[in-house]
Order: sequence, then structure tokens, then C-alpha cells
Amino acid sequence: MHRLTFLGSLALAVVVAGACGGKKKDADDPSKANDKSSETDGGGGGGDTSAGGGDTDGGADAPKKDECVGFDIGNIEDVLLKSSCEETAKPDAMQNVDLKGKLEVVASAVPTKIGAGGKADLLVTFMNKSKEPLTLHFRIDPTPRFETETYDKKGKRVDMPAGNPPPPPKGVTQPPPSESKAAKVTIAPNGSAKMRLSWEAVKMKWAPEKVKGTPPERGYPRVPNGGLPKGKYTVKVVTPLVGVFEGVDHEMSAPKIEIEVGS
Repeated sequence: MHRLTFLGSLALAVVVAGACGGKKKDADDPSKANDKSSETDGGGGGGDTSAGGGDTDGGADAPKKDECVGFDIGNIEDVLLKSSCEETAKPDAMQNVDLKGKLEVVASAVPTKIGAGGKADLLVTFMNKSKEPLTLHFRIDPTPRFETETYDKKGKRVDMPAGNPPPPPKGVTQPPPSESKAAKVTIAPNGSAKMRLSWEAVKMKWAPEKVKGTPPERGYPRVPNGGLPKGKYTVKVVTPLVGVFEGVDHEMSAPKIEIEVGS
């Protein structure tokens, strides 16, 4: 009896020891620990990736930026040439709107005193003086044309050659003018849009040799023909702005600058 009791106790001890040893092995098994760590880190890592890789622009549902709107537009021509800013209405069909107190257009020159044949850099600035966005419309055919006209102190235009232009060279036929379209620019409240161009203190002559290749909407080509005489001149920047009500001086679509030409 004592022998049977001893053997039964021994068997029970072996079973208990085996069970305890199996649990200890699971706890110390590196693969089990790594699995548990990966499971824990995987949840945290996934959260970090989602936060760090999020679409800061608002994702696919974010509204698309309007290319025709700006607060400080450095080159208005770049905006007018965008296809998204082209309008369906024709420029001649634009209804004139009174923008007095809302729109101010100014032109400036650097320098304002130059020598005969010299060059000045001009800057035209369209300023929105209101507290609301201001949409302006411009003629494009097929590009917006910002041109200059020069007048002496008597009001006579001096940058046009005398007489009518000669006929084009033999065999040269100009294509029909491009279709006139309209494009828009919206200036944010208290914002502005600018256009830069240059002006030369020169007289002009007709250039029939340049008729070929010159778009007909640009008019008969001209080239410099000597410097302007000493004196004070009014330079008018004729812009393609349309759809605004203004006086006979066209103070909004054709701002003026006084430039003195020295010897």
C-alpha cells in the first residue's frame, strides 16, 4: 500500500511540474514576446502614419483654388491667359458698371526723366478700394494688349509716323484679325493687380518689311526712328479693360504718366 501511494504521488508531481514548466516557456519565448510587441506597436504605428501622412490640402474633397482670384497679383497678364479665366460673353457685350470709389487705376514710371531715345519702365496698378471682391473684365485677341500712346504738350500724338501706312509688300497678305474674347480677374478686398511694360522716348516710322508675321489686330508695324525732342510728354497706357463706366479721359482703362525727355 505504501509503495502504491508513493508511485501515485510521484506521478502527480511530474504532471504538475510539466504544466508549470510549459507556462514558463511561453512567457520566456522571444517569438511570443515579439508577436505581442508587434501587435501593440502595429496599432500605434498605424495611427502615427495616418496622422503624419494626412492630406493637408483637405484631400480630394477640398475645393479647387480659383486661378482667377488673387490679393497681390504681380502679373495680370498671366491670369488673363489662363483658359479657366476666359468668359463666354463677348467684350463688346459687357455692360458698363460704375466702379467709382471701388476701382482705382494708376500708372507710374521709373525714371520720370530720361534722355532722347531712353527707356522707362512703366507699371499699371489696378486697386480694389472696396471691402468686397472686385471682378474686372479684359479683352483678349488672342492675348491681352497693353499699349502706349505718346502726346506732346499740345496734345499731338508723336509716336505715330506721318501720313497713312504704305501698302504691304507685294505678295504679302495678312490673315483676318483674331476673334475678340473676354477674360476676367477678381481682386480680393483691398488687393491689387499689376502690369509691367516699357516705353521708349523715340519717334516711329512705318515698317512694311514687318507686315508679314505681325498679327493684324496689332495694327501696321512701326519701328523706332530717332529720339524724341527735348520736352515734357504725356504717356497714356491703353489697357484692354472693358465693362467699366468712365469719362472721356478714360481714367480707368487708359491711365496717364508725365515723363520729361532731356537732351
